[in-house]
Amino acid sequence: MLVSIIIVHYKTPQLLLECVSSINDTTKNIDYEIIIVDNNSEDESETLIKTNYSQVKWINSGYNAGFARANNTGIRAAVGEYIFLLNPDALLTTDYLTKMIIHHQELSVSSPVGLLTSRILSSIDNSLLVGTGIGFSGIEKEWGKNPFVIKWAQLFKQKVKKDVYHAEQMHLKNHDVDFVSGACTLIKKDTLLNFNLYLDEDFFLYWEDVEWSFRVKKNGLKNFFFAGAEIFHVNSASTGKSKNLNAQIRISEFLYFAKRYNYLNFHLLGSLIRFNYFLNTILLKRKKDEALESELNFDKTLFNQYFYGAYKKSFKVNSNNHSYLKYVEKAIE
Repeated sequence: MLVSIIIVHYKTPQLLLECVSSINDTTKNIDYEIIIVDNNSEDESETLIKTNYSQVKWINSGYNAGFARANNTGIRAAVGEYIFLLNPDALLTTDYLTKMIIHHQELSVSSPVGLLTSRILSSIDNSLLVGTGIGFSGIEKEWGKNPFVIKWAQLFKQKVKKDVYHAEQMHLKNHDVDFVSGACTLIKKDTLLNFNLYLDEDFFLYWEDVEWSFRVKKNGLKNFFFAGAEIFHVNSASTGKSKNLNAQIRISEFLYFAKRYNYLNFHLLGSLIRFNYFLNTILLKRKKDEALESELNFDKTLFNQYFYGAYKKSFKVNSNNHSYLKYVEKAIE
């Protein structure tokens, strides 16, 4: 078996069927298996898939296990030489997997390859969906958001060091990256096992791919972007309302910070974020921008309720009660 395709699914039966169909239609002349890990969708998804594609392996999580744990379940069941993580709301293009595997093999001749991803386009309007880049979030980037730093740079006509990754340009050529998108990621299974590169199961949803990428690089491997292949993707098709989605993204980012930094640097980052909140609140009040001030206040509330809890969470061993650092809307209201 050359490649195991792992799809984590939650309550998008029609999109899942279209995803599997695209794999079947575009992947020729290579041996592959499809493993679907369902996060307790409780709908017609399993029947729909098994009726049309009986060869697909279906695993029921029994609860909403989130992205990382469900993918790890699929990885442990996989027998392919390569592991390919794919979102259920994605569509492959012709010979996509063949191109990805050949490029991985070519890279492996001269580089220690970790994760390989590709271009992701919106299936709605063909726009570029950027989930891959250079520069990990952290203290340096937060410092660049400080109003004093920004003003100083403006006065002296200096550029504040920010993310210099120009996605529209870079996504047209092959290149090294720091982090990849979990929507379509290829890794050799031996590499995953040898370096113990399972996804971190403390994450429920979002930022687990960034943390994964960070850990891959920490082990001396390189992550790559391949411009010669692309998928089409319905972004966030299986997640909830935008407010809830943005809140979960933010608190998962807090957990990523906790995984990345030691105690001192994590609390240094927290102090810097608080300082930026303070300065931006003053500026927004002067501008009387109520909309942005409301967004800032919501982010401050998330910070107060989840930031330091993320550090405590990062030291707890996964338990059978399925505990996550997960956004609860009632806790904010």
